[in-house]
Amino acid sequence: MWQKGINGWTFPKGTLWADAARLAAAAGFQSIEPILEAEGELTPATCEADCRRIGDGIREAGLGVASLATGLFWETSYTAADESVRHQALELTRAALQRASWLGAPVLLVLPGLVSHPRNPAKQLVGYGEALKLADEALRELRHDAEAWGVSLAVENVWSQFLISPVEMCEFLDRINSPWVGAYLDVGNVLRYGFPQDWIDTLARRIMRVHLKDFKVEVGNRTGFCPLGEGDVDWAEVNKALTRQGYNGPLIYEGKGELTAITAVVDRIMGTM
Repeated sequence: MWQKGINGWTFPKGTLWADAARLAAAAGFQSIEPILEAEGELTPATCEADCRRIGDGIREAGLGVASLATGLFWETSYTAADESVRHQALELTRAALQRASWLGAPVLLVLPGLVSHPRNPAKQLVGYGEALKLADEALRELRHDAEAWGVSLAVENVWSQFLISPVEMCEFLDRINSPWVGAYLDVGNVLRYGFPQDWIDTLARRIMRVHLKDFKVEVGNRTGFCPLGEGDVDWAEVNKALTRQGYNGPLIYEGKGELTAITAVVDRIMGTM
């Protein structure tokens, strides 16, 4: 059965990771996805000893470290028009891979690139073809760092007007051609462009991690994200597709809410009891 995980953004900003882990464990979660922030307990500059302390604290609370995420890729992208920003994105990834390894996180969530930013989706930042070329170059280079640190890079489908079909995502990953680079499927994000069960069947073995979110298609913008089970995700079909494709990694809730209520809904819609 799948493992119930929770993303670190569920907790109030500034919550220590050991405390977050204890709260999550008490609510019935089995793993947590810490967040690498610009400031705070866990940053791209956090030393090895502190990262190991954080990882140990999470495990002592009874949880696994499912993966490491960061919002910093929204401002520092592999596909930025400015070459110096692209270099910063590579260095951010290398720093995050180090810290993921020290934490004991087997997967690092990365954004493949931005054709637009969700804060201003009508403004094009880079041409689509150029974004494909730059993202391909970046991940071909970073796949070696991922292997060196023993941490996989999982490319998430996000609202950046880039890699918006499962077929394209597959082709992109297959061109990278590395067991250290795969997909991070966000079930709720998919609904703007398609159907999560279709993405699951298309991406298949390439899926390394799954985010659980729900979304109301008719709303069509960021206010359409809603509590699990109240949107348009067909959870029965998602469940079947994950089973069909043999996914056995954690299902990681991303969003706000009361912890025990979240874990109860995950149990109901995904059968994780």
